[in-house]
Amino acid sequence: MSTAAARGLGWPGQLDQGGAAPSSSGGPGAVSGETPEQPQRTERRGQAEPAGQAGHAGQAERFAAAGSGQDPGAGGWDDAAGEPGEHGLGWPAGNVSRGSGKHRGGSPAADFRAGDQTGGGGEAPAGVAADISPDTPIARAARAALAARSGGPAWPRPGACRIITIANQKGGVGKTTTAVNLAASMALHGLRVLVIDLDPQGNASTALDVDHHSGTVSIYNVLVEGQPLAAVVRPAAGIPQLYCAPATIDLAGAEIELVPLVARESRLVRALAGFDSSGLDYIFIDCPPSLGLLTVNALVAAPEVLIPIQCEYYALEGLEQLLRTVDLVRSHLNPGLSVSTILLTMFDGRTRLASQVADEVREHFGDLVLSSIIPRSVRVSEAPSYGQSVITYDPGSSGAQAYLQAAREMAFRKAPRG
Repeated sequence: MSTAAARGLGWPGQLDQGGAAPSSSGGPGAVSGETPEQPQRTERRGQAEPAGQAGHAGQAERFAAAGSGQDPGAGGWDDAAGEPGEHGLGWPAGNVSRGSGKHRGGSPAADFRAGDQTGGGGEAPAGVAADISPDTPIARAARAALAARSGGPAWPRPGACRIITIANQKGGVGKTTTAVNLAASMALHGLRVLVIDLDPQGNASTALDVDHHSGTVSIYNVLVEGQPLAAVVRPAAGIPQLYCAPATIDLAGAEIELVPLVARESRLVRALAGFDSSGLDYIFIDCPPSLGLLTVNALVAAPEVLIPIQCEYYALEGLEQLLRTVDLVRSHLNPGLSVSTILLTMFDGRTRLASQVADEVREHFGDLVLSSIIPRSVRVSEAPSYGQSVITYDPGSSGAQAYLQAAREMAFRKAPRG
């Protein structure tokens, strides 16, 4: 029977194929025109050949036997445990029992386990479990989410209820987002908070999952019709100690309807004066993106102003006009008004402009600027569509963690003296 090596199948280290293929004596593979070198070649095969050549020839014979239906049991796989390199599979193979499944020799798997001092038996190396560290980004986010949901230790309560107006006449800088998430953060840490939505769009009401469809009793009825503020306050869904005075689309016409009324700039402050705020720690007033009568009412009603500033050039351009309005209100309507807090929002660390704007704001306003910076975050934008703040929607996200730090910083700051 002719072997695979004799047929020239390309086994590494096969014999010279220049002549006729060797065969078993009298076998069907015999060739009549044998050359004189043929017996010598056969004799050399009987001697000690290189390990690779002998191994490949033996494999070829076994494959040929298996293809012809012969039993390769005798001298088959049991003989495979030979010298290293016999199998010719690319690395020196050690003594391997094909049926046991346990490495005994110098295969790569055995080399990998050479440093394992625990012994065989297929056990996992002792060092594998030690390499699994809990300090991973997912683990950190999970711990942050659990801490945010549980609330943690209570933050200090102010001596009296702090009323803070969140204003900036430029739209899209994060006024509503800041009001909702600061309020949620504080409520989750033991503080009692009310959010007054003065924006006709009603986005703060949406984020807190408070009904504000047209016709609902809202802050419009308080400003225009003189209803008590307590009649429109509603608890926010899912967060204890958080309340909201909702806004409806009816508020869009309030600017015109307030014009003929007496003391139109003081409608909100009068409503707050008749409201029992002794059970509250903070009141946040969310303003529309304008400097109209609604914003003026908010500035008259509060002693503090929080200005969110987007880390872009346009946000700085409109800041001068807002500060001028604050000065006018302080001079004529609310002498105790002051800018107490600046919060940098929508910070994009990939751009040099954002860092430049942040540096300029800090240089100009100094300690009024919170050290916490709110980054751009998709989660912050997604949360209102589920009727939630980002603090409850994804407390482990970068935006939620930034607002938690900002709220904590505000809670531990003392209110400015009037």
